[in-house]
Amino acid sequence: MTMPEIEAMLAAGEKTPEEKLRLLKKTRATLMEELHGQQQLVDQVDYLIYMLQPPTKKTRRTRI
Repeated sequence: MTMPEIEAMLAAGEKTPEEKLRLLKKTRATLMEELHGQQQLVDQVDYLIYMLQPPTKKTRRTRI
């Protein structure tokens, strides 16, 4: 969701400040869930990159 979409959502219809705040908090929670999911994916890709790199003298690891 982009800022213009969020602003349009807030501008649509008659909403009280409490309703707008609730809507913003719900939108934030949704964005944080998406961010967390993407971070987990980045972590998994980083792990695969790490596992595929040739071992160095200083690094010991078990391959899967």
